[in-house]
Amino acid sequence: MENREGREGGFDGKTYLHIPTNPADTGSEPFEGTDFWVSPDIVVIPPGGAPGDKAVAGEENEIRVTVRNHGGIEAIDAFVEAYVNEPSTVMTPTTSIRLGGNFLSVPGYGSASTSFSWAPQDSDAGHRCLIARVALTVPADTYRDPNAFDVINDRHVAQRNIHVVAMAEAMREGFDFAVLNPGWEEERMLVRVEQIFDPEAFGQLGAAMGCRYGQPAEQRLDLGLVWDGEETGPAIELDLQPGESQRMALRVSPQGEVPEGGLSAIRIAQEDSRGTVLGGLTVVLRA
Repeated sequence: MENREGREGGFDGKTYLHIPTNPADTGSEPFEGTDFWVSPDIVVIPPGGAPGDKAVAGEENEIRVTVRNHGGIEAIDAFVEAYVNEPSTVMTPTTSIRLGGNFLSVPGYGSASTSFSWAPQDSDAGHRCLIARVALTVPADTYRDPNAFDVINDRHVAQRNIHVVAMAEAMREGFDFAVLNPGWEEERMLVRVEQIFDPEAFGQLGAAMGCRYGQPAEQRLDLGLVWDGEETGPAIELDLQPGESQRMALRVSPQGEVPEGGLSAIRIAQEDSRGTVLGGLTVVLRA
């Protein structure tokens, strides 16, 4: 389908490659919305299954990446890479597993997709975070920093951190994830969790998952974080050395009876000492 956003923006005589990092992401830099880790154009397709968020161990899973071109000329042989990581608020190329790279030509004012095969071991299956990035050599249309995933500021890089979990499982086992300091100096990080009630954000999440969620559940959840064996409230601060990663867990307790079939969404965000959101992930709870 032809995309005229580029024509209106003056991109007739160039390429303008973009992997959306949120259904509302049009390719402007920086992305100014929330939840910049719910890309609708990076999906896991298990063998014989529908697009989702889980991979099947010991079998070939497909990671499909769609690249958009808001410019008026074809991007010939753009190079697309895909990465996978355990659930984490922040990822870097050095902490992720590179699945490979494919060349892809993207027509002007159009889009094209490429796929990567991934056969995870038992220890690698389950919920995973995905990153994709695209680079074009001629004409130059590429990401700025090969050593980082600057999802907010770079339209060439996108992230998908959406995890669908059964409410009973979350109540019983929690949801484990990692927190990382991607910088070169020690940093005090703030990790906070909140339930998503905003219908627009909830709708964007449904669009990223390829379905219609409707309205978020009205049921309120008591949320907490567990770090170093201690449970806290919905926010915690910790000091991390450069490159240091710490394990953390989300704990969930419903207030009252859980309605059958209800959907709740939780946003986990990581901020630095200046209040800049570095990354995050979203957990969708299904009753």
